[in-house]
Amino acid sequence: MRLVKGIIAVILLLSLLTACSQEPDTSQNAEGQNPSAPPSTETPPTQSQPPDQTGDPNAEMTQEEKVKALEAMAQEGMPLKRETTEDFVNSPPGRFSGVSYDNNREEVLSELKKFPTVEKPDEEMMNKYYLALLGLFAQSYPDPQQIIDELKMASFGNPDIDDPRFKFKESYNVEIILDASGSMAAKSNGKTRMDAAKEAIQAFAESLPEQANVALRVYGHKGSGKESDKTLSCGSSELVYGMQTYNKEKLTQSLNQFQPTGYTPIAYSLQEAKKDLSKLPGDKNTNMIFLVSDGIETCDGDPVEAAKQLAQSEITPIINVIGFGVDGPGQQQLKEVAKAAGGRYVLIQDQKELQDEFNRGKEIANKWKEWKANASYQAVSTRSSRSIDISHFALKWSRIAKRENHDLTSAIMTMDASNIISDEFADQLRKLNDEQLEIAQKKADELEQFLDTLNEKSYKEAVDAINQKFAQNTKTN
Repeated sequence: MRLVKGIIAVILLLSLLTACSQEPDTSQNAEGQNPSAPPSTETPPTQSQPPDQTGDPNAEMTQEEKVKALEAMAQEGMPLKRETTEDFVNSPPGRFSGVSYDNNREEVLSELKKFPTVEKPDEEMMNKYYLALLGLFAQSYPDPQQIIDELKMASFGNPDIDDPRFKFKESYNVEIILDASGSMAAKSNGKTRMDAAKEAIQAFAESLPEQANVALRVYGHKGSGKESDKTLSCGSSELVYGMQTYNKEKLTQSLNQFQPTGYTPIAYSLQEAKKDLSKLPGDKNTNMIFLVSDGIETCDGDPVEAAKQLAQSEITPIINVIGFGVDGPGQQQLKEVAKAAGGRYVLIQDQKELQDEFNRGKEIANKWKEWKANASYQAVSTRSSRSIDISHFALKWSRIAKRENHDLTSAIMTMDASNIISDEFADQLRKLNDEQLEIAQKKADELEQFLDTLNEKSYKEAVDAINQKFAQNTKTN
């Protein structure tokens, strides 16, 4: 047995020695080369990335080049720190304003990667960086003028109102101008914007008094988003439900005959709406228009000028501009459209908020019905409803501030984790961001306290108080 074990041990030893002799000689000389290998004639590969951790080519930029790059990303007119009401209202919204950060992470990350890599910034670089981030994520804050507009809406029919548009007439007419461009196929809360809008319109029309009239015009519902179809699509604006009392079957058929597909001819649609209402002069008709759009004019028209001409016509309509999930540039244009029309602008994100806006028209229609029946205005306009209207402004302001802070915080965390900025720099940016949130929240609290005092005032007193308050705010706060 011992003999067998010895033979096995010898065999194993020989096997190990054979294996070792077949391994290549990997020893290197002082030059780092294998002495048994022939000298290399290949040029060593060049380093494809700069020596920083991220491998980002912009890391080789000079300080001056980085500053210029950041300046190009910032929005013109944006202050480093918004402190007054005017600062918040007049500052331009960022590219992703009104857009969900969490649902657009891929597109957001693509933009964040364009930022120059910075580890130890000086004060100028830190400020430029923060302004560039605001160029992406600054939100659109509601204008105090919106309070006056909503007070007018809540006080519709009040004899104290000087604006003749807000005095009841013999007939009450509503025209909805609906965006049917391709972007309305985007989903919000599991439902396309178009389906959400159709359901909200149906519910709104059904809620109107029997004597009220409603019309529906759609635009961008023909052709496609292709350049070859632009002429066809930009010429598509159709009155699918003419001005008449509500008929469920006819309106349903009208809503079912189009889907989102093409371009966005807002200006042309406003011009056509003027024709729709041409036989309904404002001295005998209360005319209201709801323009619903989820984007900017894409047909080379001038919607601001078209809105101005519509507002100055004999129709004298009240124009409500509703931005449905609109981005920064779209918000800015729609705000200008509303301003030119002497109307109001509101940004909504889903079907519920759209229905809330239509409900304002419903409330006015019901007040008109009561007026027709010689009911007292005071019986319709209660103190509690006014309180809800005026407090909504401050709550919305606060919600926008929190959303802006969330988006900026998320972006800073992403850039920190991706080594675009250092941990120390990220902390500095977060501090700036949190300071801005604190200012915005304080402003919201001031608004809420101020608005609560309006509940006891008459319409004229409330408007005067608002004008005085915000005239001071923009100068001193």
